[in-house]
Amino acid sequence: MSPGLSVFVVVVIIVAGWFALGTHANVRKGHRLLDWLQSGLPLLGEKTTLQWLGSSVVHLKIEKANPPFRRAEVLIVLEPRDVPHLWLFSRLRGRRDLLIIRTELRAIPHVQVEVLDPAAWSTRAVDQEVRKEQWQLVPGNQQPYRIYSLPPITDLHEIITEALAPELSLVRIGVRRTGNALELQWHLPSHPTAPARAAFEAVQRVAQRV
Repeated sequence: MSPGLSVFVVVVIIVAGWFALGTHANVRKGHRLLDWLQSGLPLLGEKTTLQWLGSSVVHLKIEKANPPFRRAEVLIVLEPRDVPHLWLFSRLRGRRDLLIIRTELRAIPHVQVEVLDPAAWSTRAVDQEVRKEQWQLVPGNQQPYRIYSLPPITDLHEIITEALAPELSLVRIGVRRTGNALELQWHLPSHPTAPARAAFEAVQRVAQRV
């Protein structure tokens, strides 16, 4: 076997092995997080549709959600551990495992606000969008967040406080009148020990306040 072919075979073996191990790691972590979520899902609704999108995204859909929600979806977005160069690139850009809860409220929110962690990969497109739409950047020290509103709001601190959950680092609070949309995002720890119910209770609290 020529040296070039030997190198090619070794690279193929490494990439294939990484893919298999990375896929296994994400699937195992996804199932573990699904078990963890069970304590909180009933707060959104009873009937849930589960779908895996590749090995990096778990999608839970609730068509008939409990008040104050009309519908809801929960996403576990994992790092792309199965593709080495993509995993390294995304990690350098700040990508970490995420818990995303998206809802449609039954009532129109009285505020429109975006609370964003600018270091998170999932908030960069939102940041660009609200800048383009000329949302007002809220002054003041709310580290580490960058906050926009339309129009200005007075109960910002209370909204952020309501969105906090044990062990979960807040990434985004998005409230839009279009579609009565409310979305919260948090970074997921490697092995959460606090009940997931706390995150769903946070969504309920924010929904009641906005």
